[in-house]
Formats: sequence, structure tokens, C-alpha cells
Amino acid sequence: MNLFVYFVTQTNVKQRIDSSMKNHINKLQTHYEIFISNQIKDADNIHNVTVKFDNITEILDKAWHTRNKEYRDKLRTELYKFLESKYPLFKEKGVLQYQFVFPDNHVFLRMHKPDKYGDDLSDIRLDFVKANNTQTIVRGFSKGRTAHGLRNVYPLFNSKKEHIGVMEVSFPSEILQKNLNEISKIHSHFLVKKDIFDVKQWKRNDMILKYQTSPEHKDYLLTISKEHNKLMPVPNLKKRIKNLEKKIDANIKNGGKFALLSELNGKNYVIAFYPIKNAVNNNTVAYLVSYEEDLFINRTISDSLLINLISFILLSILTYFIYIIINHKNNLESIVKSYDKNVIFSTTDLRGIITHVSDAFCNISGYTSEELIGKNHNIVRHPDMPKEAFKYLWEELKKERSVRLEVKNKKKNGDYYWVEAEFEPEYKNGEHIGYSAVRQDITHMKDIEAIQKEIIFTMGSIGESRSKETGNHVRRVAEYSKTLALLYGMSEEEAEMLRQASPMHDIGKVAIPDSILNKPGPLTPAEIQIMQTHSIKGHEMLKVSNRPLLNAASIVALEHHEKWNGKGYPNRKKGEQIHIYGRITAIADVFDALGSDRCYKEAWADEKIFNLFRKERGEQFDPELVDIFFANINEFLKIRERFKDS
Repeated sequence: MNLFVYFVTQTNVKQRIDSSMKNHINKLQTHYEIFISNQIKDADNIHNVTVKFDNITEILDKAWHTRNKEYRDKLRTELYKFLESKYPLFKEKGVLQYQFVFPDNHVFLRMHKPDKYGDDLSDIRLDFVKANNTQTIVRGFSKGRTAHGLRNVYPLFNSKKEHIGVMEVSFPSEILQKNLNEISKIHSHFLVKKDIFDVKQWKRNDMILKYQTSPEHKDYLLTISKEHNKLMPVPNLKKRIKNLEKKIDANIKNGGKFALLSELNGKNYVIAFYPIKNAVNNNTVAYLVSYEEDLFINRTISDSLLINLISFILLSILTYFIYIIINHKNNLESIVKSYDKNVIFSTTDLRGIITHVSDAFCNISGYTSEELIGKNHNIVRHPDMPKEAFKYLWEELKKERSVRLEVKNKKKNGDYYWVEAEFEPEYKNGEHIGYSAVRQDITHMKDIEAIQKEIIFTMGSIGESRSKETGNHVRRVAEYSKTLALLYGMSEEEAEMLRQASPMHDIGKVAIPDSILNKPGPLTPAEIQIMQTHSIKGHEMLKVSNRPLLNAASIVALEHHEKWNGKGYPNRKKGEQIHIYGRITAIADVFDALGSDRCYKEAWADEKIFNLFRKERGEQFDPELVDIFFANINEFLKIRERFKDS
């Protein structure tokens, strides 16, 4: 029996670990693909802005067709001066290299190194060669002489549609690592094939990049920086991959994505490898590697050990009692005692008065059996539990049906614990005499759920904090949204989900430059256009998940600036085309924003706010929701007072 339990347990553990490691790979791939998608959009925007200026292609056309060196130098200076004011804006987007190259792959102008030009890149940058030969866009991971990056190479044409060269917009791979480290709290680094570079150090205006042989594989180089050494020194990497070198080598030879499990100091880490393909020939030239401690795997392994231990203990107990029964024909009092000690169990009469409790029930609640027996079961009821839950429970029990329910209970000392309880009617000689309940402690699981909700709320606060707004803004918007949803007729469950999702309405602001987000004066039309992209960016950040909460949050982020009259953004939806989540959050967000100080305005007086809502009823806002809002205005004012800024 023990061997059977061990086999089943180990099989289950392996399946759960394999599933978790696949999740790590998929998460790393998702982050990479989102990053690539965002960089492509930014690069395309920069390309579109560049080619709108006819003088840029005219200058490049003249420079390509002249053989007069002085005249070509003059044209280079002219182009540099024209782009000099625009290049810093591109750098704010993370652009590292912005340059123009002739059809023969000789550099005409590097905006990032204007003094270096004329060199032939035919043997170094195969993406330039391909873009010039095919006159098509070439993009992806590519090498240079000294550094790697995410390149976008665009063919350029003169007014006669003649090919006159290419333009590059590239981003350093360190941006992805920084996002993974700072936002997602995932340590990552790039491994690049040794044949990519012929130097071990490269100086740049903003940093010095150093390379050394990667601990993971002898044929790859690792970028070393102060930030990298701070988060994951190379000696720590060597410790974490100890005894995994052969597996890493075998998987890298296959060229695909993979993950391995590493154990260090009693903790389990998942090392995920995602292959990066060359932009020209689609060969694997680098790996994005992440190191993450996996609490789920830690818990799975410890749980399996516990299950095996319990299995051994139970089998030992069973063997012992069989021996007692066979040899002494004794009663099973010890089994009952063991059950009493380990199972959270109780019985009540038909009125809910406790008639029996197990030792485990006493241990978790903090009461003695004497304090519980004879009392109504609501002695352990927690005030957070909705009355509707117990109403449903008693209705089902009176129909003599079994009920499974998650219940938050209150300990004697005022603390709480969560159980998953199964309530059943109890009979004696066919007569219904009361109820019994067996419970499982799920406090740890519920605490993790609460932490997850807090993380989502915190993510919403990040978007607001970048625009120097208080965390209480998102808290008030959340409470306004739930209150308005309930008054509208939404179920408690759906209204609570909207309360948790609405703080994410402005998460897209993390992608808006500070110079626009916190500008004290009015925005220019171009800045307004950039600011309005935050709704789409927020939607794109959240839509990658199929979880209901993040789905709701993605809808809120996308549609909370749509207007009832169809004049909002980003999709100019009208009336009930706008999701109810967006219509509710719009009222909650505007009501709180107008009543709060911002970097560009002072708080409005209540009557001024109310006049605006009356004016915008049926214009900006859903008229039915506005009516509900005014009919219950005191509820919203109470929320504002309860969560006012300190």
C-alpha cells in the first residue's frame, strides 16, 4: 500500500512540477512577445514620423548619388541638425540606435554616434544586407560588433520610388531585462553565442557592457552589469545550475525552449530558457533566461513528503489496530480518538445547538469543548460572512440536503480561520435528529487569494502613483464602482469583481512619459493623443490572461473613457455599445478626479461637480446611471469621507 501511495504521489508531483515549469516558460515567452510587440509599435511610429519628412529622403537620395565627399559631409550635417531635436524623444522610448545606411551597406549617419560613419557593415549586420537586397522590412534580434539588440530595419525610397538605403530603429535588450526585474520581479539575463562578438567590453554613453563566458553554457556569453551583479552574482548562478550542465547542453543543442528545476538551500528554483531567433536566418543565436523561486513546487514537494509520511503513519496505525483486533478483540476507541484529534468535526441538534465537537475543532477555534457544547453554532460565526450564505445553508439543510460551503469563522481570541465545510443531516434509527459537519482548514489558501487581490490593487495604484495621485483615488473608485453596480442591479459576486478590477483602469499610464503625465499646464494636441493611448496600452497589458478578474480589468482599462454620445476614445463607442463596466467606472473615476487636487488643477466644489454630471447626463455618461448616482448621492459622499486623502 505504501509503495502504491508513493507511486501515485510521485506521479502527481511530477505532473504538477512539469505543469508549473511549462507555466514559467509560457510566462517568459509572453513577457518577451509583449515586449517585442510594444517595441515594434514604437519603431513603426518612429519610422512613420521619419518618412513623413520629405527632406530626409531627399537628403539621403542626394548623398547616395553624389561622389563628392565634401558635399556628402554637408548633407550628413544637414540631416543630423534636422533630427537633433527629435532624437531625444525617440531615446525616451528606449531607442538605442537610430541610423541611416546606403544600399551598399555603408553607414551615412548614426544619430547615436554622429562622428562615426562611412564604415561597411556588410559582414557585420546581415539584417542591413537582407533589407537592402530584398527592400523589405527586417526585424528581430540581431548582433552588432559589440552589442545585441532588438532591431527594426526599414527600406527607404525617394520620390521616384527608387531604393536609396535603409533606416534602423533598435532597442537594447537590457530594457526587457529591466522590465522583468523591476515590474514582474523576475530575474533574467541574455545568453548570446560567442561568435556574435569579438570584444569582451563595450562602452556606451549610459553604461559599460561587459561579457564573460556564461556559467550556463561554455559556448555563450553573459552580459555583466552592476545591476545584474546586485540581483544575481555569477557565483550564485553557478550554485543554482550545479549538476544541471549536461541537461542544459542537451536542450540547447535541440534549440527549443525548456525549463529545469534547481534546488538550493532547501528552496526550489525554475530556470526557464526561451530561444531568441536571428532576424535574418531564424537560427537560435541567444537565450532569454529567467530564475524564479517556485513556491508552488516547494509546497508540492513538501506536501508529497507529508502525504507519504501520513500514508506511512496511517498504514502503521492500521496495522497496529488490525493486530489489536485480531489478538485482543478490542474496540476501536483509539481510532475514534485519532479522528477526533485530526478532523475538524461537529454535530448540532435541529436548532443549531452544538452537541459534539472534536479536539481538532477546539484547537483551531481556541474554545474548549465545555465552552462550545450547548451553545448555538453562531458562536464561531465571523462578521465578514454574508447573512445570505447562512440563509442558503439552513434552507438546504432543512430540505435534508448536503451542503458544501467555504466559511470564514472567528476564533475565541478574535482572529479568523477559513474552512471548507461539508454539512449533512444526521439520523438516528431513521429519525432526523440534527446535523454534522466535517471541515478542512483552507486558511492558507484564502490568505494567498487575498494577497493576489492586493497585488492587483497595487498594480492599479502604480498607474496612479506615476501621475502623482494618491492610492486612495483607486480605493475610492473601487468602492464607488461596486456601490453603483449593486444599485444598478448587478449581483454581489459581479459587483465585487468590478470593485477589484476598477483600480486597474489607468494601468496603461505606466507606458506614458512622465513629461506628459505630470505636465502642470495644458497638453498639446500631440501630447493628448499620446495620453489617450493609455487605455489601449492598459487593455493590451491585461488581455493576455483568461482569468475573469483580469478580463474585467482589461474591459475597464479600454472603455472607461468612452462617452455615451460616441465622442469618447479609443473606439468612439456609443450608448450601450460601451460595456457596463466601462460606464460605471467612468462615473466613479470622473466623480473622484474632479473632487481631488491634481498637478494640473485644484479640486472642484461639490455643486460644480453635480452641475457637470447633470449637464453630461446622456452626453458623456449613461443617463440611467447618473439618475441612480444622484438618487443615492449620500452613499457616495460617505465613501469619499471614509477614504479621504490624509
